This record gives sequence, structure tokens and C-alpha cells, in this order.
Amino acid sequence: NEYKSYLSRGMLGGDEIEYQDFLTLHKPQLEHAGVPKHYYRRLYEKLSNEIYDSGSYFILLTDGENWEVRSTKTVDKYDANTIFLIDHCWTFHAEHLKKALGEIPGLAPRIAKIIGVGYPDFEETDSIDSVTLDAMDVLIGNISDKIWELAETYTIQKDEEKVTICYLMDELGSRIKHSEEPNVKLAPFFHIQKQFAVNLMWPVDNEIPPEVTITRDVTWGETSPQKRAARLAIIPDCPDFDKTQLLMAEYDKINPYKMYGRIEQTLPENLPSEEEHPVTKMLTSCSPSNPIKISTDMDFMQEAVTDPLFKIVNSEVDADIVFTSHHFDQYREWFEKNPGKIINQFPSENVICCKDLLIKLGRRWLLPQHDLTRCDEVIRTLLNSDDEKWAENLHPEWMPISFDLVNELPVFVRHYLDRQEKSLDNTWIIKPWNLSRGRFTYVTDNLAMVVKLAYTSPKIVQKYIERPLLFYRGDVGKVKFDIRYVVLLKSVSPLILYKYNVFWLRFANKPFTLTEFDEYEKHFTVMNYSEDAELKQVDCEEFVVMFEQQYPQFRWSDVDKKSCKMITEVFKSAVSLPPPRGVGHSPQARAIYAIDFMLKWSDSNDDLIPQILEVNFNADNRRACKYHPEFYNHCLKALLFSDLDDIPVTDISS
Repeated sequence: NEYKSYLSRGMLGGDEIEYQDFLTLHKPQLEHAGVPKHYYRRLYEKLSNEIYDSGSYFILLTDGENWEVRSTKTVDKYDANTIFLIDHCWTFHAEHLKKALGEIPGLAPRIAKIIGVGYPDFEETDSIDSVTLDAMDVLIGNISDKIWELAETYTIQKDEEKVTICYLMDELGSRIKHSEEPNVKLAPFFHIQKQFAVNLMWPVDNEIPPEVTITRDVTWGETSPQKRAARLAIIPDCPDFDKTQLLMAEYDKINPYKMYGRIEQTLPENLPSEEEHPVTKMLTSCSPSNPIKISTDMDFMQEAVTDPLFKIVNSEVDADIVFTSHHFDQYREWFEKNPGKIINQFPSENVICCKDLLIKLGRRWLLPQHDLTRCDEVIRTLLNSDDEKWAENLHPEWMPISFDLVNELPVFVRHYLDRQEKSLDNTWIIKPWNLSRGRFTYVTDNLAMVVKLAYTSPKIVQKYIERPLLFYRGDVGKVKFDIRYVVLLKSVSPLILYKYNVFWLRFANKPFTLTEFDEYEKHFTVMNYSEDAELKQVDCEEFVVMFEQQYPQFRWSDVDKKSCKMITEVFKSAVSLPPPRGVGHSPQARAIYAIDFMLKWSDSNDDLIPQILEVNFNADNRRACKYHPEFYNHCLKALLFSDLDDIPVTDISS
């Protein structure tokens, strides 16, 4: 207020105004990082004038193999000049790491020198043209493996999504070693006005004398001893790492159903019987002369609903059924205000649509009925088990071994290290909790990469299916593929679930090998959102013929039964507990979900096992509408009426 008063009276100079503006924008960052206030003014000056003066206080030393940063003069904590800017020598996106290293002249040699990989005669190369492509490929591979030990991350908001930015500090910042008793602190800082990022460094000791090795705590800000252990696990030969700390935290400290803005939903009360419910009366009175009015914000659905029993209207007020692409939470209010209207979502359906909650749902399917009410406690005990097969025993056959990286990072690291000791495949796929279409999804066998990306935004990690069933494409070879079944949830209590009999296939565009994890068209199948990628189209009936030709030992009808059984078990587990841990009952709810899954070979190589990947609310059904124009007419009839004659659905409720 004092600043505003001075400003209104014209009593502040231009530089002071700019400094106060800087504080207004950046003070939350500085306070969060714990930067002492006496540094603020000098930090502003250094940032404004791009003063990188750490070389006046510190020096890099090496014995030819190992590096250290050492002070050259006294560094006084109370001297306002002893806050330093540490430059980011490279900023990158994880998915483009190798591509950038190969395309930017001089980048790979510099990064190799900083992180200590490559060939001695390659380090001073200024141009990629002076080395062989094979040598460059080897160098880039070595860099991509090693860089995650030193890379750091921050997240920025871009449009409606949060984007993860990875970076490597310069030669000095990257060579400051970890210590449990550090003498400096480093924190990332983003200059909002100038749109650039640096790290800030300042002393934590009152005074650092000359000729002292500079150290930092790489786990700064992490208060959980279990997660600190996970961070230390990726530091080579770290004396402070303690594997016994890699345990699951107490469940009473975690409520995954309320994390990251998840809203507690209101549920309808004192519902009338099904016969007396206004929805039942609305449905029984419909006819071509009195069609059910449907409002939707999905343009492809507006065009696809053509049956005379239904009519598209522009307003939710006029509608009997609302199909919205937005998440809905107010079920009690909906019943009170609109007792005769249907919404296209069920209470707490996020337990199947959010990947972290789907993991919990899968695990509890294996628990006896009497353990369901205390399933979180039981699962925590299993997560901390010392049984040799503890991770495998936690998951049903149809779910890859999975961990929620927000709450289960330490036990994932323990499992990774266990597999490493046994020389088992350690390839994993990292996925955001709530995104689809392969966005911000990574395949890696690098533990450090998983740990670093775990701190960017809510993610899960799943065992990558290293032995998937492959599909032979004559133009390409044997590729990965996945399958999408559409299921219709009509009721929770009792469970009424239908499978739409038409299904969809998605194919990779390059032959599958368990290498080159950054090759999108080898390891991913979602091609319809990329302008440059080929979208392979195969009708489901044509696919069945081709499948049985390629694998004559199997009948697709048997695979379909197994796949339906998996989906039924997913939904039975989903409705086994009330909200928020399970899907809730509502006579005013109907829903269409897309189930994506793959097939993998059994350990004995003589059977196929469906593996669930994700469950999608509000899936993009444009392709369904394009190739099967009656898709929405069929789905609506199955969801609303009991007569299923001529409707291509199968009841998979039990």
C-alpha cells in the first residue's frame, strides 16, 4: 500500500518502480525458494544486467576424471552480492532430447563434457560434420542415458496444459556435488518479464572460507525420508542412500481422491424407486412424435444422432439428456433441479478414468470381500512386503505392474532396483494421470529419468509390455497395436454393462523392437493427431480374419471372451465400494467409455493375456461415427431402453 501511495504521487524513480514491479511478480517464487530478503535488490540488478559473476568466487577443479567446485575467496552469507545466477546451458523437452543433440552443432560435445561421457578426442569438436554418424549416434546414446542424473525440471503453463521443461545447468552448476550437510542452496527461478530461467545459488553457511569444496542438497524441499531415498538412489555411489527407506508412507497421510483439485462430489439422496423415478416416466413416454431431446457440446455427436426417437436441441434447459465433454460433480443438485433428466456421467467415475485410481481399483480386485473396506491399509502392507513377488502379487493378470509416482515413488524405485539385481527387463512407460492420446508419455529404462519426471506433474509408471502380440503389416513388418472397445454403463446397482460389438484398432508405423524408446511411431499407436504420421485403418471384421491367419492357433472369439472378462472385472471392482473410492449409483446417469488394451504373450508363450491401458471418458468418437454412422443411435438405445433387438451390443455385466 505504501508503494502504491508513493507511485500515485510520483515519488518513485523509474528504477524503483521497475524493482517493485519485479517483486510483485517474483516474490512468491523467491519466498517459496527460501531466498533471504537481503538478496532481493542485488538479485534484481544481476538479473536486469545479466551479471554472471560466480567465477569471481568459485573455480572448477579436476583430477582428470572427477570434478569439484571450490571457493576461491570468502563467501559471506550476509553480503548481498553472494547470490549468484547459474545459467542453463541447455533447455529441452524429454521427447526431443536425441533429436536436438543430433541437429544442434556443437551441443553434443559440450553436454558430453559436462556430464562426463563420450570420447576424449571428440570433446572439442565444434561441428557434427567432422565425426562419423556412428560415433555421433554412440555419443548421443551415452548422453541420453547419463544426462538424467544431472538434469532438472520445471513446469510452465502453456495454453490449457502444463508443459514440462527439462534443463541442464552450466559447467559450474552441474558439477556441484550432493551432501547431507551442504554449504550452498540452489533453486530454479523463472523471470516472468524476460521469459528466461536460471538457477539461483547462495550460501547457507554464515561464511564459506576459501579453498572449500562447494556442495548442495539435491533433495532440497523433499521432507519425506522415503522420497529423499528415492532421489538419492539415482546418484552413483551415493554414501547417503539407504535402500531400507524405500517404503510406502502412511496411508492416513494420503487422500488420493482429493488430491490436485479433485472435487468431492455431491450424491443424490432419498431416491424414489425405479418405477416411480421421473427418468423412467420420461423414457417410457418417448416416441417418434415425442422424441427424447438431447443436448451436447460434441459436434460429431450432434451430426450422428439421426434416429427419430431422438432430437438434438441447442439448450440444456430444453434437453432430457445432456451429453457434456466437461466433468460433472453436482449430482444431488442435478436431481433436485432436474429430476427427470439424464447426464452422461456417473458419480466418482474418475476411479476408472484417472490412471492412478485405476491402479488402486485393479489391486483391490484381488482382495477378499472382507478386506475391501480397509483396502488402502491392506495394499500399503503389501507394498512394503519383503516377499520376492510382492509387486506381481499386487496386480491382477490384466494389469501391468504399476505405481502412482506421487505417492509410491519410493516403492517403485525399490522394485526397479530389485529387477535390476535379477537382470530382469526394466523398461517402463510414464503416463500423466489424466491425459490421453499419448501426450507427455515416455518409454524408458532409465531410473533417473523416471525419478526426475515424477516431480513435474502427477504421473504413473507402468511396466512396459516388452513382449506384445504384434501385427504383421505388409508395408512395414511386425508392429505394435492396441484395441479399443466401447462399453456402455447403464446402471451401477445392479451392474448393467454392454460392449459395443464393433471395435477399433490402432497401429504403430514402424517395426517393434525394445530399443529406440524415443521413436514415437515404433512405440506408440495414436497417429490420428499428427499431420505427418500415417494412420493405418483396418476394419474390425477384416482384422479378425487377418489375426486368425497370422495366429492360426488362436480364435478371436476366445480372445474376445478374455477381453470382456477383463472389462467386467474392472467394472465389478469399480462398483464394489461407494464413492469416492468406487463408482456411485444414479438412475439419472448413463455413460459411454472407451477401453484401450493390448495383448501380450504369456510367460509360456502359448497364450494371450489382455492388458488394460486406460479407460477414457468422453473419447473422441469421430472415427466411430465416420465408419459406423449408426454408432450413437445404437449406443443411446442400449443405454435407455430394454429392447436390444438389432442393437449390436453384448451384455458383459457378469
